[in-house]
Amino acid sequence: MDYPIPKASADAWRKHSGQSLQNPGLVFDRFAPDWNGQPTLKKGGLAAVRDAMPKADQALLQAWNMRWQAAAQAISAGIFTLQTDWRFVTGLGRKGPLEVGFTFHRYGFPILPGSSVKGIARACGLLQVADQLSATELKKLDELLGEEKPEKYDQAFAEQYPQASASARAMAGQFREIFGTTGAAGQGVFLDAIPASLPKLDLDIMNPHFPDYYSDPQGWTPPTDWQSPRPVYFLTVAAHTEFHFAVGWRRPLDADTLRLRDLAKDWLVTGLTELGAGAKTSAGYGYFQPPKSAPTPQPSAKIEATQTVPPVPPVERKTSKGKVRYDRGQAYIVDQSDPSKRSRVNWQELGMNSLADKTPVEYIYEEGAGGRRKVIQVTKGLRL
Repeated sequence: MDYPIPKASADAWRKHSGQSLQNPGLVFDRFAPDWNGQPTLKKGGLAAVRDAMPKADQALLQAWNMRWQAAAQAISAGIFTLQTDWRFVTGLGRKGPLEVGFTFHRYGFPILPGSSVKGIARACGLLQVADQLSATELKKLDELLGEEKPEKYDQAFAEQYPQASASARAMAGQFREIFGTTGAAGQGVFLDAIPASLPKLDLDIMNPHFPDYYSDPQGWTPPTDWQSPRPVYFLTVAAHTEFHFAVGWRRPLDADTLRLRDLAKDWLVTGLTELGAGAKTSAGYGYFQPPKSAPTPQPSAKIEATQTVPPVPPVERKTSKGKVRYDRGQAYIVDQSDPSKRSRVNWQELGMNSLADKTPVEYIYEEGAGGRRKVIQVTKGLRL
């Protein structure tokens, strides 16, 4: 196989290929095959990355974990470990020689960057502040919480939320202190999430059924049934992989700042388990299993108001049976036990071919607040 790299590098690759102590990240970024648009060769390149992971240097990973732990302790971080509930995709949108991206540390192991970790915690915190204020315009609230000048923030907050409770005002202030404003960095520090042990990579596939429709920049091509599916392969972290997380604090900790740090940590845990991380969360990727035991809250008179804050409503995963139905071109599953309930289906997000009208299926869905359903898996051909 020819590689689009200098001959000396290609020779080194051939000599090293199949040997122990490989770097999957280096294989992914620097030794991609010259696939020339052929999906089978691209699949082979991704498979080479997957097969390199068991040959990664476990001693290097162990030493990296020790340095990471030391860095976390240096910033008085709260450290915890969560396990992926299913497959996890990190950096899918990054550019790369194989079209689909993936985020590797330079040591060759998958990571969730600290910026993404902070974003997950911030998104969860914003939702909880909005819930306390009964705010429906998240963008407007986000802009307000990021206001640099305290006096301008206080005035705008009083105008927009005149009926806000003391606990809601306190939580909004805590959000600003943890995550900062447009003029000052927040006090919360979020480290990269790293694997606790040698992870496993899985090869996955998206299968768009209307490739000409999606790739037409002019928008003239309709989504017709005679177009051939064009598979898109990508890498994922396998289910039940443990990652270490750490939330630290910029200033020395006391009773008050410890409670704030733990609030940021709780927001991160809730975000990872309820909102998900990485790409394709709407299709069930990137969710983490809840911790086995919840952290014990630290008492603090100054921010006691946070004790009354309700958690983000949980999402429950269920299995049921039904039939596929179509309405104006949109696919739904009508539930067998309650025909009044129908769940919208996006075949592309599920990575499967569309099913014919009235096809019996078994499906897995997540049910959130208000009974809203999100289908994450469909199995066809089952008798009702």
